[in-house]
Amino acid sequence: MKKLNQVFFIFFIFLMMSGCTLTFSTSSVSTTTLTDERHLTIESEYSLLISSLPSALTQDVTLPTPSVLDMSLTYLVDGIVLQNRQLKYEKLAFDKEIQLTLRFEYKGVIIDKIFIVIQLRDEILYNEAQVDLFFDDVYSQLLTVFPVTISSDFNLPILSIAGVSINYSVDHSRIYNSRFIFTFPLVRQTVNFTARITYKSITRDYNIPVTMNAINELPQIPEIHITTLNNESVTSKDYYVPGSLSLKVFDQNLVSTTLIENASMQIRVRGNSTAFMPKKPYKIKFEVKTSMLSEYAQKDWVLLANYTDHTLIRNYLAYNMAKNMGMEYTPSAQFVDVYMNQEYLGNYMLTDQIEVSPNRINIEEDSSDIDTGYLIELDQRLWDYNDKTENYFFLYNIYFVIKSPSRDSINYSQDQYNYIENYINTLYLTLHSQLDYSHLIDEASFIDWFIVQEVFKNVDSGYSSVFFYKPKGEKLKMGPIWDFDLSAGNPGHLQYDLRIPEGWYTSLEFKNIFFHYLMKYPSFRANLKARWNEIYESNILSLLDQIYPTSDSIAKSRYLNFNKWDIIGKNWDWYTAQEVYDAKTYEDQMWFLYYYLDTRIHWLNNEIQKF
Repeated sequence: MKKLNQVFFIFFIFLMMSGCTLTFSTSSVSTTTLTDERHLTIESEYSLLISSLPSALTQDVTLPTPSVLDMSLTYLVDGIVLQNRQLKYEKLAFDKEIQLTLRFEYKGVIIDKIFIVIQLRDEILYNEAQVDLFFDDVYSQLLTVFPVTISSDFNLPILSIAGVSINYSVDHSRIYNSRFIFTFPLVRQTVNFTARITYKSITRDYNIPVTMNAINELPQIPEIHITTLNNESVTSKDYYVPGSLSLKVFDQNLVSTTLIENASMQIRVRGNSTAFMPKKPYKIKFEVKTSMLSEYAQKDWVLLANYTDHTLIRNYLAYNMAKNMGMEYTPSAQFVDVYMNQEYLGNYMLTDQIEVSPNRINIEEDSSDIDTGYLIELDQRLWDYNDKTENYFFLYNIYFVIKSPSRDSINYSQDQYNYIENYINTLYLTLHSQLDYSHLIDEASFIDWFIVQEVFKNVDSGYSSVFFYKPKGEKLKMGPIWDFDLSAGNPGHLQYDLRIPEGWYTSLEFKNIFFHYLMKYPSFRANLKARWNEIYESNILSLLDQIYPTSDSIAKSRYLNFNKWDIIGKNWDWYTAQEVYDAKTYEDQMWFLYYYLDTRIHWLNNEIQKF
């Protein structure tokens, strides 16, 4: 009896491990044991059958019948009996695991056995599904890079996916050079973009809704409000009009904060040719030193109108390029909306006055020393406007204005005048004779100044607003940069071959004589090349990436500005290039600037690499 129990236990374990289910008929329960031949017969039959069962299903299959007489076999899938033992193949895009139940019944014993069948995918459906997944993935990527709401023009996303092309269309406004053009709606408006995605000759369209914010929801740049005494108009360069100034800034929720409130100041027109244009630039003089969106306070500040620049951003881009290059004393640059006597005047650039001060050009001033600090300007406009009241000297048909030291200073002397005149004269003769100039100029500052001027092909780089400064006991340096509204293809008073993106400009003999001679030195060209290559990626090519974001940051302001000054494609004057006049929309103007700088940078790079 003990031995029989051991056999019973072993056979029970075997049945449990094999997954059998034991079912006994009621009539035989009392006499059936685990050594019953019926179970062994079912196990034997199952072992024979599995070699005939399909492990991989690719078509309809008729499942086998048992070979044992009186044995019944039923096939089930998910509890449902298969009719006529037919296991049907279902075309799917993926493999599917089928759990096939074999229910054996033999002489009152019922045992279920589980057999796994893998239904293989249909390759056509699989490939179609893979394409669907691919397109869905591309669409998902587009949704992550598309803005939900917009407040300006924006660059349409570009996805770098091999074999994929994407074309966009919109149901409102237009797309221009891969940028959506914002329309400044009075109320929010939904724009439906259609992204036409093509991959492996398959094209599908996907809709992407984007909301244009209303004009009163757009980001607001700082505002300057000027009130003149008795609302007097400011039209003269020769005298200041007294008044007060307030400055407001806005947070991202358009909540304003007043930084300056009714500060006493005086204002006059500034500039040379720009002083005679309809939208005038101004110089502001506070009674006390005042901070204007700056960490420092000064009495004198400048508002540049950028009237001739129909993008409004040339000066801003140049100043920031110089600043990022680390050029000393680069003027600040902040866009502001200006109101005078409650009238909107337009978008202006708030910047520093070019002057000697600890916060601007930090050199010695008001000293009796001969080798003191000097700030001078090469200014051929001195002749244009017959302004001989300035303290100047004239060398080799060039006017040089001594900005500092001032001859009004009690420490000013004729010896100081003679010193800086002789210094510039010596520099000219040294360069003309191709002698060693290393003791006379800070070459690094000359190179950086030259790079900025040439990238923008600035019309004034040898004519006016060309500043030099000399710290006490040091060499002569170039800078700060100034005045780039007539640059980058803008100056129509130049002949065509001088304003195109190709060609050297500043170093032409009839432009800037100093750089004309410097470019003849192999050492200067070698150092220029080294500096160019050092900053090419970080400061020069990156300039292109700043063009549209700068414009987009002033979207509302430039929209209001050109509503006030309706001049794009209409203003024909001495400074208007034909190419600029032909650009009839703001977007045309922006593309002209981008294409110009892109072309010029690559032309310069190609030429400099030849040094």
